[in-house]
Amino acid sequence: MIRPIAVLVAGMLLSRPGMPKDEANRYARVLAEVAAARGFDPLIAVAIVHFETQWRPTLVSADGEDYGLGQVRARFAGACRDDADPVNAPSEACQRVKDSLLDGATNLRRMGGIIAANMEFCKVRTGSAKTERWLSGYQGYGDPERGRFCEPGEKTRIVLDYYKDLVAKLAPPPKPAPKPKATRPPPPDHGAEPTRAARPPSPDRGAKTQAAKKHETTKKAPRAKAGKAHATRPSQRKTR
Repeated sequence: MIRPIAVLVAGMLLSRPGMPKDEANRYARVLAEVAAARGFDPLIAVAIVHFETQWRPTLVSADGEDYGLGQVRARFAGACRDDADPVNAPSEACQRVKDSLLDGATNLRRMGGIIAANMEFCKVRTGSAKTERWLSGYQGYGDPERGRFCEPGEKTRIVLDYYKDLVAKLAPPPKPAPKPKATRPPPPDHGAEPTRAARPPSPDRGAKTQAAKKHETTKKAPRAKAGKAHATRPSQRKTR
């Protein structure tokens, strides 16, 4: 798996915040190359080194067996394999191997080879080369006398949990794009009054022509009743 160099550097700095950027970038480039060639996620190696040495390249285990960033067991490396006592009485050739393992880039390359060997071994023994399988082998779990190989232990789970946290924090998977919502036409408003065609304005029926008014006045005028004519009343003034 390929991870951006910046992501690997960020993971290293979480373990060792004071690491010089040039050193971190050098380790990240080597680790990215090795992981791509061996077929594993370089972030799992970042998690392994976090628990082994916290990215301190010159660390040696208390018993003198394990060296460098990935705590590579020196007795199984190069010329140290031929020594009777590689820990307490290493040959000159074995000592050179040990010194080389204290170089960060060299140690990471050796670490990648150990991971690849455990992947192949677990595939043959268990039919699976899953991360938890080969990681348990890298950590030394297993009991050949009882026929137990590549069985994850407590440290395996701890490293895997930290690895998952690194992925979630530094390289989360992209969120799926939201599905477009289907647009629906608005429902008909049954309470709305239907639209009617405009009608031409009706004539003002209250308005009447002058002729009609005159005709109506004439029609409604009271008729004089037939009868006697009123006599003219004499003046009530006294004549002098």
